[in-house]
Amino acid sequence: GPAVSSTTTVLIRRSLPELLKGDSAVLECAITQLSSSDLYVTFQANGVDFPEKQYVDLPASNGPHSLTKRFSIPKSHWKTDNTFTCKVNQGYSNSWVSSSKIKLFGE
Repeated sequence: GPAVSSTTTVLIRRSLPELLKGDSAVLECAITQLSSSDLYVTFQANGVDFPEKQYVDLPASNGPHSLTKRFSIPKSHWKTDNTFTCKVNQGYSNSWVSSSKIKLFGE
């Protein structure tokens, strides 16, 4: 069955501890109600994947899982008009994109 159910949420946000440092741009992808471990998370700038894949290794259990993946945005992407999202990918067929988008500056 699908690993991500209708109750799964994918949320992108700034990492507050990193935000306070001021010299880095770290985003977090918070995923709740996951039920499979055959997943990886990617981050996107303006809809285009960064090459880095963060694989999810969940313990085998019956209950749904929640997790947070962090990603440091390269300085080359520190632009005011860039919009960032994160996506949960299952195998080759299914994916779920964060319902929100985030900008590094101006919000």
